[in-house]
Amino acid sequence: MEKIFTKEYEVTYRDTDARGECFLTSYMNFMADCGLSQDERHGFVIADMVKENHTWMLVDYEITICKYVKYKEKLRATTHVEGMNKFYAVRHFKIYDDSNNLIIQGKTLVILVDAQKRRPLSIPDEHYMAYGVKEKNPTIGRNKLKLSKCQNIDYKKEFNVRYSDIDLNLHVGNVTYLGWILETIPFDVMTNYKIFSVKIKYQKELTYGDKVSVQTEIKHNDDKVSAYHEIINDSEEVVALLETHWYKI
Repeated sequence: MEKIFTKEYEVTYRDTDARGECFLTSYMNFMADCGLSQDERHGFVIADMVKENHTWMLVDYEITICKYVKYKEKLRATTHVEGMNKFYAVRHFKIYDDSNNLIIQGKTLVILVDAQKRRPLSIPDEHYMAYGVKEKNPTIGRNKLKLSKCQNIDYKKEFNVRYSDIDLNLHVGNVTYLGWILETIPFDVMTNYKIFSVKIKYQKELTYGDKVSVQTEIKHNDDKVSAYHEIINDSEEVVALLETHWYKI
């Protein structure tokens, strides 16, 4: 059975949007912090990994939002590693409110790499023991997300990677990608709809000073909106593909 880690959070003023509700990016930051805190509990400190030129890179991220909470609400995040295989690991997250209602759940596929050589590394045996994973799961890493490119470009914006966008590994943090694509969503959708599903496929790294173009296609279907996003670097390479799905308030 997997070892579940739990950590508590409070929604601060900076975590809330114009509706007074918690930003999706803040939920993602809570989940990331919960995962890193579990790693540190087992002695796997990210700063030490950086010194050893080892890093976990996100491959896929799937998120489902069940409910939005507001300023000052207390949250409880849980996480566990479902399985590992060779270089890959799958981690699950859930966040609950103080009445134990499920707020959001997420699932990530990550790969362990040598940060200098940019080659996959085998996950050490001590990781299997620490996270309660008894054996390698041969399906982990095979069923990656398959997301489509935009068929039409309805909205487009360009961004420069700022110092505040990069993390300890000196590449753009995963939450920044979502922040960029939300800037291409029409104001009418942002104010009259809420996201209930996000899928992200990370394909290439971005570093400080890079320039990116974010392209978005919007499709309306009754009271729902589906948006398809591409993030492209200045070499015209697709850095990430995203899908967001919205319901009308």
